[in-house]
Amino acid sequence: MTQVGFRRAIIQFLDEKLVPVVGERHVIEGKQDEGATSSFEITGISPEAIKVFGSDIPYFISQEGVGDVAATISLLDLPHELDHKVLGREKNANGVYHAGESTRPPYCAILFESSDLRGQKIGTGLYAGKFGRGTVGSASKEGTPPTPEADQYSFAPTAKQIEGKNETVGFAHSDDEYSALFEELFGEAPDTSGSGSDTGDATGE
Repeated sequence: MTQVGFRRAIIQFLDEKLVPVVGERHVIEGKQDEGATSSFEITGISPEAIKVFGSDIPYFISQEGVGDVAATISLLDLPHELDHKVLGREKNANGVYHAGESTRPPYCAILFESSDLRGQKIGTGLYAGKFGRGTVGSASKEGTPPTPEADQYSFAPTAKQIEGKNETVGFAHSDDEYSALFEELFGEAPDTSGSGSDTGDATGE
């Protein structure tokens, strides 16, 4: 299945029990000064196949579950408050954010929205995990209008119980499946009235 584009990402903060926190869902979809999506990649979904030999031939192939799942997400101009929040940086009384011994990124769920070659909506979801960003930097201007580059975040997923099974990644390939995945990730159905989070309006700051 070929995916085209990256329309939006929806980030939902979770508590330590992986329950969605009310009012803490954020939509990144290119609205002015609210950030935009650039790219995402999820690796390690399939586990390594292990061949079991017998009678001098590969008699059985063992391959179950998922591999070492990891994600890389590139976002452009993410609001600095949200940037610090997903990374667990705390704000001091003087307004300075700190990264240090007490830094502890929160659990989040995330939904990526794209489409297939025929324009059908595709949803790819990570049920729980933590963001990371190991590098911060900049470069000198060179006399021409700068072209901003997206910031790259890592995301370390963990499994979550979905209908009695430990699940890590969810896939949807229709409007109905997307709505079902949305509800699995965020604990409620998407708002299709035109004013809710499924249309790009965040339910929290």
